[in-house]
Amino acid sequence: MSNHVNFDSEKFTNFFNEFPIPEISPIISDKLIIKLKEISKSHSKINIIFENIELSWLDPKDNRLGVTIFSDDFNELTRKKRLRLPFGKIKIKLHPILIDDEKLYDHTLVHELLHASGIIEHSDEHHRLTNEIAPSPSFSESSVLRYLQAVMISTTEVLSWDCSKCGYIWTRNTLIKPKKCPKCDLLLE
Repeated sequence: MSNHVNFDSEKFTNFFNEFPIPEISPIISDKLIIKLKEISKSHSKINIIFENIELSWLDPKDNRLGVTIFSDDFNELTRKKRLRLPFGKIKIKLHPILIDDEKLYDHTLVHELLHASGIIEHSDEHHRLTNEIAPSPSFSESSVLRYLQAVMISTTEVLSWDCSKCGYIWTRNTLIKPKKCPKCDLLLE
């Protein structure tokens, strides 16, 4: 069996639809504002004007965790970036699934705020700064990541792994087939 993951994307997307839009709007915590202002002192590319940012929730049917929407078109953004001018009004939308997962919420919000600051591309720098300000949570730290992993696994055809050498069968709990059997420690075929 290959390590390629085949899953039912429609079933996976349907799980996002079940989350209600919270009554309270998303917020940027004081802790994140302080971190972003501090890091902007040493990174000239980061220029966030918090007053120009409007936060709201994505429609639960959207399968993205977050999105940044600029009021200007790409050419105007490029001009403003080159001239180091503020981008104007920016909307950041977060998926309601994040409301009870503080670490993933912060990580996703910082990811979008860095786009809003002018680091529009998904570059190594963008990734590094996002993780420096609000590190990506591990599976054990994020209920959403564990939930999404379980949903993905449940939408695949393979729900267990078995070792042809020792006969051991165990319930699948990873997306990628392990290289070795957890019982006999021999390579799996």
